[in-house]
Amino acid sequence: MKLFIDTTNWKLIFLLIKDEQIIDQFLLDNTKKISDIFFDSLNLFLKRNNLTLKMLNDFYLTIGPGSYTGVRIGLSMVKTLKVLNPQINVFVIDSLKFQAGNKNKISLINARSNKFYASVLSDYKIQEAIQLINQDQVETLFEQYVQKRYVQVIDYNNVDFGLNVLDLIKHNQFALIEKVEDLKPIYIKNFI
Repeated sequence: MKLFIDTTNWKLIFLLIKDEQIIDQFLLDNTKKISDIFFDSLNLFLKRNNLTLKMLNDFYLTIGPGSYTGVRIGLSMVKTLKVLNPQINVFVIDSLKFQAGNKNKISLINARSNKFYASVLSDYKIQEAIQLINQDQVETLFEQYVQKRYVQVIDYNNVDFGLNVLDLIKHNQFALIEKVEDLKPIYIKNFI
C-alpha cells in the first residue's frame, strides 16, 4: 500500500494506492492552515480505509517549492516516520513536476507578492529548472514555448492528481530517498 501526500500549495492531498490503482483520495482546497488540520485529516483518511501509519511501507510526497509552512508539514511527518522506521520507502518529487505530469507544460505556482515558482517540462524532462520569476516574466516564458505547443498549468488548476501520481510512479519519476538526512525541502528565495 502506498500513500501520496501533498501539503505544499494550499491544498491538502492524500492518495491511497494499491496495485497501481487509486483506492481512495482526500482533497481539500484553499487550505491556509494545513498545519491545524493535517494530522486529524490523515487519521480520518486512514481510519476510513482501516489502516494505520504502521501498515504503510511506501510514502510518496512533494517537497516544494510552495508555501514555506506547507512544504514542511508533509515532509516533517514522513521524515519522523523514516527516523522511527528506517525500513519504510520514501519517494519525493518537486511540486512543479508533479503538477506538470508527462506533458509539455509550463508549470507555475503562485509564490505570492507577484512572483511565481516556474519550471518548464517535456516528457518528464526539465527544459528550464525551477526558478522564481516575477509576474511580468510569466508572459515572456509562455511566449517562448507557446509555438512548441506547451501549455500553462497554474496552482494545480485542472490537474488530475491521481492520474499524475500513477503516471509519475509508473515512469519512475519519484526519487527514492534512502537516508533521512537526504529528505530535504525545496525552498527558493529571491535575493534581489
